[in-house]
Amino acid sequence: MQLTIERTKRLYLLLAVLYYLGFINFINQLVTGGKQGHAFAYNAAGSSIKQAVGILLLLSGLYLLSRQSPQRLMSGLKRNMFWVVLVLYFLISVSWSYAPAISFRRVIAFSTLLVVAYCLVEFFEPVSLLSLIARAISIAAGLGLLYYLIDPAAASINDSDIRGNAFLGIMADKNTGARLYSYAILILFGLGLYRRHLDKLALFALSMCVLLSQSATALVMTVGGIGLISILRFIRSHHARRNLNRILLVCMMLVVGAVAVNYLYEYLLELLGRDPTLTNRVIIWQLMDTYVEQEKWWGYGFGAFWASDAVDGFVDSWGYIGNAHSGYYEALLNGGIICLTLVFLIFAKTLVDLANKYIRDPLGDFYAVLIPIILLQVVVNYVAFIIINHNSYDMFIFALISFIACHQSAVSANLSANSIQIDNVHHAQFDQVQGGRS
Repeated sequence: MQLTIERTKRLYLLLAVLYYLGFINFINQLVTGGKQGHAFAYNAAGSSIKQAVGILLLLSGLYLLSRQSPQRLMSGLKRNMFWVVLVLYFLISVSWSYAPAISFRRVIAFSTLLVVAYCLVEFFEPVSLLSLIARAISIAAGLGLLYYLIDPAAASINDSDIRGNAFLGIMADKNTGARLYSYAILILFGLGLYRRHLDKLALFALSMCVLLSQSATALVMTVGGIGLISILRFIRSHHARRNLNRILLVCMMLVVGAVAVNYLYEYLLELLGRDPTLTNRVIIWQLMDTYVEQEKWWGYGFGAFWASDAVDGFVDSWGYIGNAHSGYYEALLNGGIICLTLVFLIFAKTLVDLANKYIRDPLGDFYAVLIPIILLQVVVNYVAFIIINHNSYDMFIFALISFIACHQSAVSANLSANSIQIDNVHHAQFDQVQGGRS
């Protein structure tokens, strides 16, 4: 069988899904007998198998991109300039890093994730791509539930007083896994993929995993995300001016909601069964302030802080935790205020691009699915290390959506000559949903 460029792209997609949605990590743990959820091992970016697959993805992605025209590549770089600047900044940070070798490896791993996400968006139609991603996550959820039935001790947390017996499934971490299931629910719901029996079964499996994981964050993401998607789709019209006014109104409502949540902060935490310290996160951040202040502008180098002797004082008083449990604190540790600024700029540009297409694109309802996911990630990144974390499933989802947001061809445009569809049926289903609303 001849390996054509289109078959190569499909194989690349398969390998990327297996790698970035936890399947390869789970297989590796089964083969090696590794224990899931160990902080140091998880933060260290894995085994030789994961490293080999990562290098294969990077080299294959660069090869596929090299087959594109120079004009298209330059156009892509310009549209994603903030990502390019962030990667270059991390690469330069190796020169002042407290652990240069670690920083260099982290830059390679982070760059690999971005190359993979960019390739998938370039080569595949967005609706079909996200549909496949959501269904792959559903398969992971189903496998996790099966694993939970076969070996409950291995598929759950059994060494924690805080969240004892919480569901892990095939994931390395319960919180990241729970958020991944939440993203899949939002995508399936937003694209109207809940009518077939298999889709209903997938949603049931995903919902069970969210509940069993005992993750309040994932539960809030699921409920809040469904609500936001429903509102954005309900208020959208075929007139750009009306859409602009309505989305501005939604933004005002979100600001009012944020103020209300801040005012009712302790009450809401109590309602969700959480303490005011957010499971000791507030205490950790207070301890982190001293270290952040020491390298306020440039940080300790990308990924270097937790692998260097700079962390010794923190470990002596608290123990090793691998990250600050906040993406914004991690941005400060990795690259100081400059890095944090770049992260905010990437968030802002992604949201502006999504909002612009929601307002103007004929199939703007598609972007009504993506805007809530990014808004939720802006909030979740405050209490979890998800953005600029190459080990995070959230980061893979964020990168995909960010590249979709600024992709030169809208969902409604014809696919370019070097692009292929995963499943035409998915796109037809989405068109049918929009037709029903019209």
